[in-house]
Amino acid sequence: PAAVTPWRDLTEAQRRDLPALAFGGTVYSDQRSARMLVLNGRVFREGETIVPDLVLEEIGPRSAVLRWRGERFSLP
Repeated sequence: PAAVTPWRDLTEAQRRDLPALAFGGTVYSDQRSARMLVLNGRVFREGETIVPDLVLEEIGPRSAVLRWRGERFSLP
């Protein structure tokens, strides 16, 4: 898989391209089906599309990996 860039290390242009993202937190479990991400006040699960071109790939204990137009980055 492609490298994951922390949100803080994205360029200003990359951040400007992304839709607004308000990270609310994660619920992590060893069971993938029980993991959740709260983003922009909504609950998402791994593999779901948040907005067109933005996919939630993986949820960790305190972070999440998203893919935006082929680029992977982590929140928060």
